[in-house]
Amino acid sequence: MKVSNEGTPIKGSPWILGFVIIYISLQILIPLRHLLYKRNLQWTHEGSNFSWRMMADRHDTNVSMTIEDPRTKDVYIHFPEKLLNDKQLTMANTPYMLFQYIQFLKQYVKQQTDIKNPIIRADIQVSLNGKPFQYMFDPTCNLSEVSYSPFKDLKWILPLKKK
Repeated sequence: MKVSNEGTPIKGSPWILGFVIIYISLQILIPLRHLLYKRNLQWTHEGSNFSWRMMADRHDTNVSMTIEDPRTKDVYIHFPEKLLNDKQLTMANTPYMLFQYIQFLKQYVKQQTDIKNPIIRADIQVSLNGKPFQYMFDPTCNLSEVSYSPFKDLKWILPLKKK
């Protein structure tokens, strides 16, 4: 037990000790969460925020999206750059951000048109560090019906081909 100069014991608050332990634990565990992810993190950038992983990768991306009206079978080309700025366009090579954008786009299309259940497909090809372009997402998949989890294998996210 610590004693002050006057001889009285100094007590630490158990709340402060608990907070410090939780804070330090989070500072160690959050950057290591990438070990739980199933996919190649260099390819998908999942788990890179607040991590110790240095992202020295270059992604060049070609993006084309289509919206199909299931009722009439009409297909419309969608240009994400009409709704997003350059920084937001990075969603094209990050699965979670693309998933969020597709959810937004689905609602936007419903509000702006008479298409009730749009079929949204993304033809997104990515070049990692100057390698040949390849699909990151299945171009035949209806992305308006997919789910997302960083910890599960998802069929709509294609693996990085080793070339």
